[in-house]
Amino acid sequence: MKETYLLRTDGSRCLYETYARDLPIIDFHNHVSVADIAENRRYENLTELWLAPDPYKHRLMRICGGAEHFITGDASPYEKMEAFCEIFPLLAGNPVYDWSRMELSRIFGIRDMPCKETAKRIYDRCGEMLRSPEYSTNAILSRFGVEYQSPVASLLDDLSLFDGQTVAPSLRGDNLLEPTAGFLAELKRVCNREITNQDSYIEAIGVLLDRFATAGCRFADHALDAGFFERDADGKKREILTWLGIEYAKRGWTLLLHLDAKRKTSTRLARVAGPAGGYAVVGGSFSIASVCDLLNQMEERGGLPDTVLFPLNMNDQVPLAVMQGSFSEDGIASKVQLGPAWWWCDHALGIENTLNCIASFGVVSQFLGMTTDSRSILSFVRHDYFRRLLCSWLDGKNRTGEWDLPVEVQGEIVRKICYQNAKLKIQR
Repeated sequence: MKETYLLRTDGSRCLYETYARDLPIIDFHNHVSVADIAENRRYENLTELWLAPDPYKHRLMRICGGAEHFITGDASPYEKMEAFCEIFPLLAGNPVYDWSRMELSRIFGIRDMPCKETAKRIYDRCGEMLRSPEYSTNAILSRFGVEYQSPVASLLDDLSLFDGQTVAPSLRGDNLLEPTAGFLAELKRVCNREITNQDSYIEAIGVLLDRFATAGCRFADHALDAGFFERDADGKKREILTWLGIEYAKRGWTLLLHLDAKRKTSTRLARVAGPAGGYAVVGGSFSIASVCDLLNQMEERGGLPDTVLFPLNMNDQVPLAVMQGSFSEDGIASKVQLGPAWWWCDHALGIENTLNCIASFGVVSQFLGMTTDSRSILSFVRHDYFRRLLCSWLDGKNRTGEWDLPVEVQGEIVRKICYQNAKLKIQR
């Protein structure tokens, strides 16, 4: 891809090259395999690295009528690669079209357009490079400039593979709000204590939260899916989440609330593709009042953690951006804030909409920036995608005279959004 991709003007190129391009990456929420990092995994072929762990690509293959045999089935690695490349030119307009080309260009130096005719050449060239230690998992992460990342881990997971410095766990807390009998039995075994009521359950969780803190945890993630508040009629889940939020605040963690995904759609596809198969959809508009009540309860009862709100429905971005001014703490910038465009929204349209919302209803210089929320290590290229869009957006505001900021101030805003604001979260 061209070096000027998404950089539409001289001003945007100057911002990118001077301030954004070489900043380290802090990725505060993803689903990358910690085992792959710890073992410094080597990849057998391009399909294993580029296609297999990416449900975004799988989804588009299905939309184009691809057979599951070539997506998650037992076709050979090259057959799967060829099937994806055959439809690739027709994907223009979807962010996967841009990300995929950036991945090939950034890591492998390949600028050929993936298509049926180039599939074998790309596959063979990348396969040859993947045999070199320079293309191991950690070598690829180094190429992206990843300084810190926080892959998710559930409360009972083994944390020994996290180093606590460059790779620290982010607590995935969804199963804590509605514990199963199996989870309770395992929690009892690990904590070596009886769990007979909510108080003893909370005490047991607290023991393991301390274990996460020791492993360097700075973030806790909860997905409040479509209909969460309506289904929680007796308020038991909110009560546990409120207590958890207070505990997170005590430890200086940041709470990530992912709102309004509708994950149960096609039962057939869920059976075929597994829990991360790319078939979830955007829910209806979320209950803003209920989110306010939840945060207010934490604040009133002694501990509102720094909170980042990730709406999946773009219609919710405006009211949640306004919420930035409703909860505050002396000396803490953006105690509650709108997070980066999430999941189906982390493309140019969604990112620019997020920037406009925060700028219009909050303070954009305090924005936490980008995170991948991905299972593929190649997805770290999305930080570069975000930085290019940010520089073009910011230059546009100044070029029209709307803001009229000196380039040095523009550069400071770029550094804060792309690196410094997230850095402060992990240093608190």
